Amino acid sequence: MASANYLGKNTELAALNIQLVTADTPAALIERGHAIHVQAQFSPWKLSTFADCFTPPYYGLFALDENELVGYAIVLEVLDEATLMDIAVVQHCRGRGVGKALLQRVLDKAKARSMREVWLEVRESNFAAIHLYETHGFEHIELRKNYYPTENGKENAAIMKWPNVAMA
Repeated sequence: MASANYLGKNTELAALNIQLVTADTPAALIERGHAIHVQAQFSPWKLSTFADCFTPPYYGLFALDENELVGYAIVLEVLDEATLMDIAVVQHCRGRGVGKALLQRVLDKAKARSMREVWLEVRESNFAAIHLYETHGFEHIELRKNYYPTENGKENAAIMKWPNVAMA
């Protein structure tokens, strides 16, 4: 796996390392990422679907604290647009800068690969994630009604876009 240290200023984690998922990434690490996905999502993908999201035109990033996988991001790139398909952090590390570091790395890769914009959908009730996206320059575009399944029916999705101002 290609790696780079990506410590956020407000992180409490001593040695957070963001790594690009490659063909050499051990299957056990992919499975651990899927376990985080299952923990974070109401309606998770199957392991095979999750694993497929680390092959082109997708790419994935893993966040490791020492040797523990604590989060991941999955991005789809098509032409000059990227979509943040999924980002999740293990419960005990939330609020410690992992999501921020993953998102920053996604945006840095978007700039380096000349992506005009990065799109995402987020549950309307996920205030922490929405705040994170807003602080990184994402704009609210629209609301997709009744998009996400919940225990009590459906929840709206906020559609957000990050414009690469360097490409304007």
